[in-house]
Order: sequence, then structure tokens, then C-alpha cells
Amino acid sequence: MEIMTLSGPGIKLALRGLRLKHTGFIRFLSTAPRKLEAQTGLHNGVSGAGKHLQFTAKHSRLPVIAEAVVTDVRQESPAVKGVTLKIDNPKFTFRAGQWVDMFIPGIETVGGFSMYSAPNQLAERGTIDLGIKFSKWPPAFWVHNECKVGSTVALRVGGDFYYAPEVGDPPSDLLLVAGGVGLNPLASMVFHASYLHKLYQENKEEEYCPGKILLLYSAKTYEDILYKPLLDAVSSLHPQIEIKYFTTRKPPPASNVTCGHITQDNLRSALKVLDTSTLRTFVCGPPPMIENIKDNLLVCGLSRNQILYEKWW
Repeated sequence: MEIMTLSGPGIKLALRGLRLKHTGFIRFLSTAPRKLEAQTGLHNGVSGAGKHLQFTAKHSRLPVIAEAVVTDVRQESPAVKGVTLKIDNPKFTFRAGQWVDMFIPGIETVGGFSMYSAPNQLAERGTIDLGIKFSKWPPAFWVHNECKVGSTVALRVGGDFYYAPEVGDPPSDLLLVAGGVGLNPLASMVFHASYLHKLYQENKEEEYCPGKILLLYSAKTYEDILYKPLLDAVSSLHPQIEIKYFTTRKPPPASNVTCGHITQDNLRSALKVLDTSTLRTFVCGPPPMIENIKDNLLVCGLSRNQILYEKWW
């Protein structure tokens, strides 16, 4: 995975509290309980830890490794399993868009998966939701073939790609562009924005006011679209949040889904309804899609420092 965070005057990323950099697999075990270290084999070192830790070695991580128990496993799409995990450690927190290192007992390779749930779900229920696509990569393969209710793993939050406005920040619009399971961090942002809207409606003088949010989401087929009931519910509840779906492999059965890739014309139309002067743009998906979207956004008039993207290899 490669993460690019291009910051500028129009983009404020709340990096406060996430200054701890990953300087080696052994070093960040200092806060891990011995029980978790024994369970996950964290003492093995970085050589066998896998590509996730290598690709994210320079990115921020929270200094907490917490035990998590699987409370639900479900099929979100033909290729994606949803997993809900319960975490009782009050020091375990995250921001919308971040991911977790997942340490699985008996598996040397460390997993890396983005939350699709919002931070308020963790605060209120003590749970997070992950959407994990099938592959033969050991952590994903374990989720699809061995993970069950009651399974225990260890988690550590990381990532510099997130949406975390604070009270007092000026409102700004968001354009979110997702492909496949790249939806996960962006869905977390949508759900977090929905929560911020709720807080603002309850107390307009003391809460952050989100701007307009537009998500363009592309999946292979209609059956591959993730979390559609949840996203549609949020969009229905908050007029400022709009979701547009695309399928690239075959025509969808629903009239509110467009057949085809997300084009430059789609992006140009999206920008017409957003305030581009303070716009934040988050893009996540396969690398070829990221490059295409990024280039088209530049052609449409956005500056490089308005575009943030995360690539999952």
C-alpha cells in the first residue's frame, strides 16, 4: 500500500497526536502486553512481517496495541467479508480513514485493513467494522477461511489519510472517489460526516459544520457494491451527503447506478456542485484508477495540494 497525503492551504489534516513514526517492527512492541506478544508472535521481527509493514513503515502509528475479539462475520459481497471487532481498551482510538495493523495468532504476516465504520461507533459501542476482500495473502485468507465469532487478534491504528475536522474549523466540501474495497476509508469518512451533521444540528454554536460531501464509488458489478443500504440511509438523512454509484463490468439492475467507469466528465460535473476554493479531495482504490482520477482532477482545475490519495496494492 502506498499513501500520499498532499497538504496545502486548502487542506488541514489533523496530525496532532500521531507523531510517533514506525522505526522498526521490534520497537513498537514496547507497549504491547506480553500476552499479546506471545499470541501474535510479534518478537519475530520485521523480516517476515510482510508487505503491509514495509509499505507503511514511514506512516504514523498510535502507541497502543489492543486485543480485539471478533463479534460478527458476514458476507458483504461475493468477494468481501465484513468483520466486527470488540475492543475494550479505552486508549484505542482512530480517525475516519485510518487503518489497523492486524496481528493474527499463528500467522507471521501482519495484516493491514481500513475501518469502514466511524469513530463514534467505537466510542459508543466499543466496536469497529472492517471489510476484507478475499485473496491468498495470509491475513485476508485467514479472515475468509478461519476467522469466526470469538477469534482474538491484536490491533494497532495507523495512517495519515483521514478526515478529522475540529470545532472552529471553517466548513469545507469533500469530494470522495473510491474504487472497490478502496471504499472502506471513504465510507468511514461519510459516516463520520453524518455524525458531525447530527452534532451540528443538535448544537450549532459549539460543533463543526460539515460542508457538502459527494462520494463517487465504482465497483465491478452491482453485487460488488459495498454497504449500499448504509450509505443510502445516510444520504437520505442528510441532503448535504450525496452518493453516486458506478459499475464497470455489466449494466446494473438499479436506475440510480451508472454503468461505466468514473470519467473526466463525471468529475467535472461533481466539481460544479462543490465549492472548489476550500475543497478536500480523497481518492482510494487500485493504483491505475488512482492515477487516472488524479490526472483528470488536475485537468478539471484542481491543484495538486487539494488531492489526497491512498493506494492499496
